[in-house]
Amino acid sequence: MTLKQRMLAYCATSFGFSVLSSVFGFYYVKVFLNYYKIEEGWFQFAQMLYLVWNTLNDPLFAYFQDKANFRLTKTRREAILYTAPLFSLSFILTWFPWAQGTWVTGLHLITALCLYDTFYTFIGLAHCCLFTEISSDPKIRLQLTQWSNVTALLSSCSVFICEFTSDSLRSFPAFQFTAVLLAIVSAIMMTYTGLYAHTEQDLKSMDDNSTKPETSPDMSVWRLTWQILSERNFISFVVVNFIQSFLGTFKSNFLAIICDELIPDDVVSLSLRKTFYGSLNITTSVIVIFGVPLVQNIGYSKTIRWSFIWKICSGLILFVLGRQYVVIMMMFVLLDSAFAGAARCLFNIPLADIADHDLEKYKRKHHMTSMVFGTNALIVKPAQSLCPMLTVAILNRYGYEVHKAGKLDTEAIDNLKDTMFLLLCGYSIVLGCIQLLSWSLYVLRPRLYKKDSI
Repeated sequence: MTLKQRMLAYCATSFGFSVLSSVFGFYYVKVFLNYYKIEEGWFQFAQMLYLVWNTLNDPLFAYFQDKANFRLTKTRREAILYTAPLFSLSFILTWFPWAQGTWVTGLHLITALCLYDTFYTFIGLAHCCLFTEISSDPKIRLQLTQWSNVTALLSSCSVFICEFTSDSLRSFPAFQFTAVLLAIVSAIMMTYTGLYAHTEQDLKSMDDNSTKPETSPDMSVWRLTWQILSERNFISFVVVNFIQSFLGTFKSNFLAIICDELIPDDVVSLSLRKTFYGSLNITTSVIVIFGVPLVQNIGYSKTIRWSFIWKICSGLILFVLGRQYVVIMMMFVLLDSAFAGAARCLFNIPLADIADHDLEKYKRKHHMTSMVFGTNALIVKPAQSLCPMLTVAILNRYGYEVHKAGKLDTEAIDNLKDTMFLLLCGYSIVLGCIQLLSWSLYVLRPRLYKKDSI
C-alpha cells in the first residue's frame, strides 16, 4: 500500500469524525436548553460529570492504546475500526429525547455526553496518533493537514445540511432523520480508515509478523505522564490549546444562541441566517487548504502567533464599534471562527513535534504518541465542560432562562444582549492575550520543510 493510499485512508476519518463533531458541538446545547427544556441545575451537574469523565478517560485510553496488546488496540487503525459504529450510535442517542424538563432529561444529557465523549476520545486519540506515525516527514504532515481539511471542507457542510433540512430546528423530526443519515455515512468512512490506514510501524510488524513493541517495564503511566508534563514546550502548548478549546466550544455551542438574539430578523433573513451558520465551519477548511503555502514559508509557529494577534485586534475593534453594526459583527464572527479553527487545525503539527522530541530525548524504542496526545487532552478537555457551565451561568444571571419563557421585559432583554455582546468580544480579547503570552514561550522549532513532495 502506497503512502498516498494510507493518507487518503487517514482523511476518511477526518471526514467522518468532523461530520459528527460539527453537528454535535453546534446543536447539543441549543437542543437541550431550548427543545428538551433541561433545568440549569441538571445542565450544570451533567457538565460537571462530563468534565470529570473527560479528564479521566484521556490518559486512561492513551496508556491503554500505547501499552496494551489486545486486538482492539493492536494498531491505530483497528482502534478506529471496532469503535466507529459505537461512536455513531452514541451520536444518534443525543437527538431522541427521553423526556422534557425533568430529571430524566438530565439523565439523558449525562448519558449522551459521557457515551459520546468515550468514543470521541478513543477514536480521536487513534486518529491523532495516525497523523504522527504515518510519516515523520514534516512536509508530509503539512500535506496531510491540507488533505484532511479538504475532506473536512466537505464534512463541514453537515451543519449547513442540518440547517436547511430542519429549517433551523423548526422541523425537529427532519433534523433527527438527517442526523441518522450523517451517522451512517460517518461510520462507513471511519471503517474505511480502520481497514487501510497502516502506519510505518504497522507495515514493519506485518512484514516481521510481530506485535506492538513494548516499553520498558518500569515505565508506569505516572512516570510517562510526568516526563511529558516536565517539558516546557508541552506546557506552553497546552495552555494555548486549553484556551483554544474553550473558545472553540463557545463558538460551537453558543454562536447560534447569541446571534439569534443580536442579529434582528428584519435585518438578516432566515435563509441568509441559515447560510451564515452553515458557512462557519466551511470557511475554516478553505483557509487551511489555501493557507498551506503560507505555513510552509513562515512556519506554523508564526502562523499560530498571528492568529492570536488577529483575535485580539478584531475583538477590540468590534467592542469599540458596538453591537449596532450587525454586518460588521457577522463578519467578525465568521472570520474569527475561521481563523481560530484554522489555527487549531495546525495544532497536531506541534504535538507531533513534541512527540518526536520526546522520542529523541528519552531514547525510546517507539513513539509514546498516545501518551503525548492523551496528556494534552487531560488538560485541554475540561475546557469543553467549563465553557458551557460558565457561559450558561452568566447568561442565566442576566435572565436568559426567563427570556426563553417570554417573561423578560424590554430593558432586561437589552441588558442580556449587551452581556452576550460583551462575551463575544471579551473572550477573544482577554483569552487571546493569554494565548499570545504563552505561545511566546514555545521554543521547539520543527525541522525544515523539504523541497521534494510525495
